[in-house]
Amino acid sequence: MYFAPYLTAGGLLAAMKIGMNRLKHYTLVTIALVVVSVFTTSLTFAQRSKWRKDRNQSLTLFSDSATATAAEYMLHLEMAYQKIDSVQNVSKLSPEIMLIGLRLTESDSIIHFVDQSLIKYEQTLNLRNLEILKILLENAQQDLHKYNESFKASDARLSKLRLEITGLRKDSVLRKLFRDSVSRKKFIPQLKGLRSRRRYTDSLLTNSLTTLHKFKTQASAGSILSAQLMNQLNTRLSMAGKKVFEKELNYLWEKPVPSTSRESLAAVFKEEQKALTFYYSNSSENRFVRWLVGIAFLWWVMRNLRILKRKDKLDSVKPYGITYLVEHPILSALAVVFSMAPLFDLHAPAAYTQFVQFLLIITLTSLYRKQWSRRLFYYWLGIAALFIVFSFTNHILIPSLLQRLFIIILNVVAVALALLFRKALPRDHQLARFIRVVLILLIVMNVLAIFANISGRLTLANMLSMTSVFGLTQVIGLSAMVKILVEAVLLQIHTSRLQQSLVNVFDPAPIVQNFRRPLLGIVLLIWIVVFSANLNIYDTLFKGVSDILNAQQHIGNTSFTVGSILLFFLIIWVAHFLQRYIGYFLGDIGDDEGEGLAHRSRLLMTKLVLLGAGYLLAVSASGLPVDKITIVLGALGVGIGLGLQNIVNNFVSGIILIFDRPLKVGDSVEVGSHAGRVKEIGLRSSTLVTTDGADVIIPNGDVLSQHIVNWTLGNTYKRLDFNITITLPEKNEDDVIQQIKEVIKNTDCVLKKREPAVLVESVKDNDFLLKVFFWCEDVYKEEQTKSEVRYQIYRSLKDQGINSK
Repeated sequence: MYFAPYLTAGGLLAAMKIGMNRLKHYTLVTIALVVVSVFTTSLTFAQRSKWRKDRNQSLTLFSDSATATAAEYMLHLEMAYQKIDSVQNVSKLSPEIMLIGLRLTESDSIIHFVDQSLIKYEQTLNLRNLEILKILLENAQQDLHKYNESFKASDARLSKLRLEITGLRKDSVLRKLFRDSVSRKKFIPQLKGLRSRRRYTDSLLTNSLTTLHKFKTQASAGSILSAQLMNQLNTRLSMAGKKVFEKELNYLWEKPVPSTSRESLAAVFKEEQKALTFYYSNSSENRFVRWLVGIAFLWWVMRNLRILKRKDKLDSVKPYGITYLVEHPILSALAVVFSMAPLFDLHAPAAYTQFVQFLLIITLTSLYRKQWSRRLFYYWLGIAALFIVFSFTNHILIPSLLQRLFIIILNVVAVALALLFRKALPRDHQLARFIRVVLILLIVMNVLAIFANISGRLTLANMLSMTSVFGLTQVIGLSAMVKILVEAVLLQIHTSRLQQSLVNVFDPAPIVQNFRRPLLGIVLLIWIVVFSANLNIYDTLFKGVSDILNAQQHIGNTSFTVGSILLFFLIIWVAHFLQRYIGYFLGDIGDDEGEGLAHRSRLLMTKLVLLGAGYLLAVSASGLPVDKITIVLGALGVGIGLGLQNIVNNFVSGIILIFDRPLKVGDSVEVGSHAGRVKEIGLRSSTLVTTDGADVIIPNGDVLSQHIVNWTLGNTYKRLDFNITITLPEKNEDDVIQQIKEVIKNTDCVLKKREPAVLVESVKDNDFLLKVFFWCEDVYKEEQTKSEVRYQIYRSLKDQGINSK
């Protein structure tokens, strides 16, 4: 119904007309909208372009290139040149890095050697060989760790340099120069040079980084392989100790099993030769320390010997039994070095330790050739020959029947030589008891080696045989070292005393005893360490003792270790030992009554410094809680301070006497009612020696609280006087007085620069009582000088016919 009006023809035409009108209307509206949109868009773009132009102008107003001139371009080019040149100069790898790169090959060869040894010689490697391989591998791992740290630092430096080169591209002035074709033409030579230098520097940096990354890759590969090999070595070491006691061969009476002993022996020699080469190249520091100690010891001895020769007193050392140092100073120094050598090479290859021990045997043979009896010396030569033979038989891995019998015969010979040597050894020989104990141990170990050989445990037999002979030669070398060190101390004391004009002979027995005890403890420790290392049990013992010493102990809130406590007392003991015996090296043995000991005051200050430094070092090195120790000491100080007032007073007074020095050792003083020479100034008391020879001990507090008369504080002069009566029947008294003055001046020990005085006190008839005054130049000789002056005056007057009394 709605469309009905349009169904007719007229209606249709009217509808079409209406549609056309509407179409025209919509078309016009659309065109108008398009025109408006285009106009609006153009206006917007125009405004935006103007905003961008204004923005760029405003920004360039504050930029580096806003008002760039040729001078500024040249300045930035110069800065770029300088930056590239500086980077170019340091872009190459340093010589240290290149040297480390060469050392990487050495570390790789060590790792490869360990790897091949574990593969090829799996059945022939014993406990000693495995420990050598472990030491070599640990050294290689330490080197690789250091190398990696150096590589990281160098990589960081080169990466920083590359960032500096990249940063040149951010220079806005240079970027503007590259975009400005007009300005660029003026700097074409500089820009070309800059471009070529940058490319060359980039190539240098690239090559350095490539080489460095190659080194890092090589070091990382070595670290990974060494870690794997270390795990294998630890596994084999844990099992090797048990295999020592296992049966390796048939019993001696059984038929031997065919073996490839020749090939195994050659393999072991080859393996030890390589190990010896690697160890020698990596142990230079230990050898340097040993030889440095030996050279210092030899210089010390030769210095004292030269002083004695200069004074023509070389024969004066005979009462002290100094023989080795006088006759063989160089051999003595070598004996000291070689005796201590095994302590520095606990994990060295067997060939290395045996060679060093062989050098010690040669040195001892040269020393003892004229010192020992002929019979004892021949026994020693037999022991030296046994050592050489055992060094070779120790490398036989699978011996034949004849070889096993030969080794048993060597064990029997070792037992016989030990018995003979023990019987011929003098009782007064240095460390004679210790040597006898080691001889008994050698006998027991060789008997056990015979049974081990018979039962087919050859590794155990070789280890017992070699260790027993090595231990005997080691203890004899240590005994020589003790004798030489004691002689060196006595030589130092004697030389120092001669330099101070002290010619009286001292008793060396107490000094020898004082130094012998600590030296015996050190020698015992060295021998035990070396002996356990030869038995391949040192690492186990060290680990056990280390675990005990480093285990944390707790008392309340305080934690400590047994090792820290022992270290604390050890350092304190060393400090006390040094402060007690340091005077020996200055010739002061504490019982002198002569002159030349004025250095004792300085020596006392040295002792005080040693004690203080020792206690401070002991507290800091032990790691004990200082704050808690201070609290405890403070509480104890408050509690016992009142009871120890006198002791503290004397101690503080002793320190004052040391630094204020109102008197010093050797001074002639009067303290209260006591007079004498100062013999010693201690921390608690001082000692005076009277003219009667008595030692008067005075507390330091009393010394400072009384008046002190020191006759030698400024000089050693003292004025003396005495009375003399003369009879002058005819003589002129003035002439006689002048004669007496001349006699006094010509007397020894009278101070010439001060005029003597002769005064007349009384006159009775022809008798004159004269008072004579003069100065003695040495207060210690006052009585002698006074007596000499009296006697010379008496003789002079008697020659003139004048009576005196």
